Amino acid sequence: MWFQWMMIAFFANGLGPFGLKILAEKGLSEQYHFQYLAICYLSGFVVALSANMRRPCRPSRWEVLIGLGIGLASVVANAAVAGALEHNLPGHVVFPVTTGGNLFVVAAVGMLIFRERVGFAGLCGILAGIASLVLLSIG
Repeated sequence: MWFQWMMIAFFANGLGPFGLKILAEKGLSEQYHFQYLAICYLSGFVVALSANMRRPCRPSRWEVLIGLGIGLASVVANAAVAGALEHNLPGHVVFPVTTGGNLFVVAAVGMLIFRERVGFAGLCGILAGIASLVLLSIG
């Protein structure tokens, strides 16, 4: 089951920034990026809520607070991406910087704070992320 959830996360993770890029390319970002972000995050909330409603127990306060914190950080980050695109920063600069920042922070926190050991699969994931950044930057 975890593989299905990871594939959903993999594909859904790129939908938000992809929509911001389309809005910026069409010149609609300044007008509609708040509405777009509201719809994206509201729909994500509904999906997460429906998945949690099927569980026999409710999430703890701590889980809700962590989820709210992560969601708030994500909203701020995507609003910053929208702002950068509205100020005519090229997408081939904006997206690798934001993606590379995520990759670096998650890997560094995992290894330095949580003392995670990076196995073969983790190393492959990090290398795939770096390769994708290189490919995005070439364009």
